[in-house]
Amino acid sequence: MERAVLALVSAYLLGSIPFAYIVTKWRTGLDIRYVGEGNVGGRNVYHVVGLGWGALVGALDLGKGYTVYAVSRRLEAPYWAVLAAGFAVALGHGFPIFLGWRGGKGVSVCIAFLLGLAPLATLAGLGVFALAHLFLRDFNRSVNVGVAAIILMPAFIGPSPWLVVYALSLFLMLAVKKAIDLPHERRVWAENPWQDGALPGWHSKPPTTNPPEAPETTSLAHPRP
Repeated sequence: MERAVLALVSAYLLGSIPFAYIVTKWRTGLDIRYVGEGNVGGRNVYHVVGLGWGALVGALDLGKGYTVYAVSRRLEAPYWAVLAAGFAVALGHGFPIFLGWRGGKGVSVCIAFLLGLAPLATLAGLGVFALAHLFLRDFNRSVNVGVAAIILMPAFIGPSPWLVVYALSLFLMLAVKKAIDLPHERRVWAENPWQDGALPGWHSKPPTTNPPEAPETTSLAHPRP
């Protein structure tokens, strides 16, 4: 039981490390919770601070998820505790004790944890995401396709079809977190949106309008007899 508790507590604390906040504060002095889309995550850092720093935060968040899986295995925690650690790290990322309980969504964290739990299925899902982005050229829609693939892949190439239910539960928790954060993100976006023209997933793209037709003109030329 002690190993299970240690695995869960360490998962939550590791998840609570707010890399997006730390990097943004260090590089710009800004609080990432109140700029851009208001999300404490790599994509927001990318648009607010820069591509390289956003990639760094994304890699660090991925590292959190995989480290939690590896640590729970290293502790030889019971399998139920390993599975629960996936929820614990996502809760730590979303509601960090070090940042006033306002954190990020946790998509990268959960994907990295699943990469340890079901590596082939998760890699296949990431491949679907890459193909979707190649054809759709839309990050938000591609993420939706990729997440759906990651959830379903264990039914075909994972260690157990029951992991479909587990992955679905994990991402449903993230969907609830997204719904909780949405009012805050809308307020932040209204005051300090991204300056590069990109839009968050919840933002409705402005409708494309056709240019107004030129008014008909009456010819002043005299008609031919």
